[in-house]
Amino acid sequence: MMNRRYLVAIPVLVAIALLCARYWPAGDDPGPRAPVPGMAVVEQAAQREAANRLAQMAPAPALASTAVGKFSAETIQSAEDKFRRMAAVRGLITKERERRSLAQDILATAEGRELVREILLDPAFARDAFGAFQAEARFYSITVLEEAARQGNLNLVIDTASELAGQLMAAAGGPDPGRSEDLIDMAVVIGRNAGTQGLVGSDSQVLARVGFERNMPPSVRSLYVNGFFQGVWKAEGIENALAVTKRLAAL
Repeated sequence: MMNRRYLVAIPVLVAIALLCARYWPAGDDPGPRAPVPGMAVVEQAAQREAANRLAQMAPAPALASTAVGKFSAETIQSAEDKFRRMAAVRGLITKERERRSLAQDILATAEGRELVREILLDPAFARDAFGAFQAEARFYSITVLEEAARQGNLNLVIDTASELAGQLMAAAGGPDPGRSEDLIDMAVVIGRNAGTQGLVGSDSQVLARVGFERNMPPSVRSLYVNGFFQGVWKAEGIENALAVTKRLAAL
């Protein structure tokens, strides 16, 4: 199983943010960088490494020769192949470009959007369809959601996050750690794409749509706050992320 994400407490994130704000002023941004000589060679080497990693992965088991749920075996196998290719470029210079391209391929299929929602919202389906690879399938399904948001379909992410949050709140014994990480990652995507105004602007409906309310369980509320903070930080910088976190705490 791949290394999963880790939940970082909001006070720790805030402390890191304050340090960065002090020691990494915005004026120190060097701006666009000149093309690196030999980049084509580097990218070719990255492509060879990705191909080598893919070849060394354990082959995908033939989990089903027929449909799983409402999805055909071909649809599931095609998605797993793309998720494996996303995993193969981890840490490589070509990672972002390759993952975006693969995510676009999934979104271009008739069932792509519904498939990634099913992976994230139905743990039994994810296990039946992907077996031991189900954690990776969930992780890279969020990569597909992120690409959908880039294409202007943030509603897909909002609706999926809202349903997952509802499931986590209804779960006995507290939220599942892995699925909690999934919700954080979706909240990052929402925060990054909605921004400050989209989250806490006077006419914003995003928080209502994702079910972010004062009386929601603190364990789930904190997942949203954690993700929104990280998303706004990535999009707008530390000061806005801190301001959003303060506003969310007051709601």
